[in-house]
Amino acid sequence: MKPQAETPDSPQRAGDSNPRVSVLMAAYNCAAYVGEAIESVLAQTMPDLELILVDDGSTDQSPEIMKHYADQDARVVVYRQENQGIGGATNQALRLARAPYIAILDSDDTMVPERLAIQADYLDLHTDIAAVGSQWFTMNTQGDILGIDRQPTDPNNLFTLMFAYFAMHHPTIMARKEIVLACGAYDSKIRRGCMDYGLFFNLLLAGHRMTNLPYLLTRWRLNPSGATHGNAGPQTEDCMSIRAKGFMKMTAQDSNRANQLALALVRTFPAGSWFDERVSHLVPDPAPSPALLRWRELAARGLVSDLEAACVNWLCNEQDYAEQLADLLRRDGFFWLGQLVLGKAGRVAVASDKIVNPVPIIATSPGLALLIPTQAGDHELMDRVRASLDSLPENAEIIVFSTDGTAANVPASLLHPRLRVLPTAAVITQAWHQALSETRYEFIACAAAGCRHHPEFLAQSLAALQSDMNLSLVYAPSDVYYPDALDCNGNAVKDPSPEPLWTRQTLLGRDRGNLSCMVFRRKLICALPLAIEEIVPVTSWAIARSLLGCTEPLVLPLRNIEFAPEIALANNIMDALIRRLVTWYLDTGLGSIPTSWAWPRLSATQGLQRVRELDARLLENKLCIHPGNASLIAEFVACFSRMALFRPVFKYLLVHYPDTAIGVLRKRSTLVASLCGPWRLLLRGYTKFRKAIRLYT
Repeated sequence: MKPQAETPDSPQRAGDSNPRVSVLMAAYNCAAYVGEAIESVLAQTMPDLELILVDDGSTDQSPEIMKHYADQDARVVVYRQENQGIGGATNQALRLARAPYIAILDSDDTMVPERLAIQADYLDLHTDIAAVGSQWFTMNTQGDILGIDRQPTDPNNLFTLMFAYFAMHHPTIMARKEIVLACGAYDSKIRRGCMDYGLFFNLLLAGHRMTNLPYLLTRWRLNPSGATHGNAGPQTEDCMSIRAKGFMKMTAQDSNRANQLALALVRTFPAGSWFDERVSHLVPDPAPSPALLRWRELAARGLVSDLEAACVNWLCNEQDYAEQLADLLRRDGFFWLGQLVLGKAGRVAVASDKIVNPVPIIATSPGLALLIPTQAGDHELMDRVRASLDSLPENAEIIVFSTDGTAANVPASLLHPRLRVLPTAAVITQAWHQALSETRYEFIACAAAGCRHHPEFLAQSLAALQSDMNLSLVYAPSDVYYPDALDCNGNAVKDPSPEPLWTRQTLLGRDRGNLSCMVFRRKLICALPLAIEEIVPVTSWAIARSLLGCTEPLVLPLRNIEFAPEIALANNIMDALIRRLVTWYLDTGLGSIPTSWAWPRLSATQGLQRVRELDARLLENKLCIHPGNASLIAEFVACFSRMALFRPVFKYLLVHYPDTAIGVLRKRSTLVASLCGPWRLLLRGYTKFRKAIRLYT
């Protein structure tokens, strides 16, 4: 096939003057979606544009569809060529572009009508920015919105995060054409789906700045036949190579900056970014990321604390670093966390019954204590206090306390007889202990930063708890909003992701337990199986997860509001360590199941004893089986119990997670697995019978 196109000076191109923006679209066998993509470009509020369509040797109806639009609108230019891949097709579109700004759109995606105007205006005003992206919606093949994906909006953070993952999404960008050309444009040799990553590094390492706007300007289709699907392994290897070369080049340019970047990245993603997780699944025996390798060099030179270095090593390789990390944790006073590390490795049995919870058991008065934790930079504190005072039920008080040692300042205008501001705790680790110990009411709620209660949430929760003595926990799910994912009017957009029916199991399975969405009896805090003073970075998360793990909540039909934190760099090392340990501890019946690589160390007697512990924890309501831990529990019980079908834990799995339970048994015995169907029917019938008896009595 010979290339056919309008040349740049063809009289059939749109007007004699150059357009403001050239939209580049490479297309290959996309007849099902290309029309929708084209129409979204032609519907832009900024009409001064051209759309350059490069058909990369399509064999479906795509060429006819593109020609139809070119015949109808002079702003559309179609170029046909033999198949060269997405990099070659995009480079051809770039050569044909006449505008100073180029915008990218994939042939199966769409853009909102305001996108080009917003991005072009931004580049006009910010001459130091070479390329600007945006946030975006994800959608399925039918065009239904599935969720929101976000990227950093600070140029400095973007530079750093680009070495962790794709910190800019190619179909959302608008860039200065001359700068893209000067940096070599797209590498046609790179496999499909990664040529943008190489371009981004070329721009950044040439000293150009890039950023993302906080607006949702593009809809990205999760298309199984698209350019970014179906070739995941080779694409991932290409991206690893691009990232490694980029880090080496930056090291040669400025080794000190490379050191600071490595420190920032590993502290932000101590267990690896989502891209590193993808690498571990798709690439056999992958090499560590360049940032992690540099981190280890810096740690060996004493530029990282021993505890931080041990935490990162353990998060990357639990098996080899358990003893070292446990020793360092105990040295620094984290005795319980040290025990969890060894328990997860199967070295010791976790003695959950020996935890001394510092929250005293006292006689309480009927009513509600609303805890409002605060910290430096908490600009929402006054709003939370005002809103809480407005919705506070009778017989309730507010307790404001600092969690980081800074003073909790509440202006005199907000002081109220039912508002107490606690003095700053002498030791930061005691802040939550002090606040919880100060509560004198029977029920507790929380209003942390980023959460806004429904006006009726506290009152309805309190009424439900007071009317049912058997009820200990009330939960109202939250609608999640993103401050860095806005509509074109600047309003935060609610996360449109499909939700399950929220239950104890789904809240734990999706890790959506939020202490600020709970009201609970104070006695639950006194019985928590947590060493509260050792989990300071994630105290509210750990308490919420522990409460759900031991208590069935009443889920209200109300919706609270939750604002997700913006993407930023931070030191998350202890946060990641504690989350992994606490999740394991609670999901395995208070540490009854070690990590799978430690199972061979257990004798048959030891394994069976731990299975009995799981049975007891389930019956005591200290173990909640949910989608996140069902498979692990099923594997462990089947491994160490010859009569797994008759264990309480496995019977529960058969009733509630039959596919998981039967799948585990099938790997061990097809005969036993074949008995699961009839056995499950009997168990379900028996369960319904017991429920009916309880209701009757």
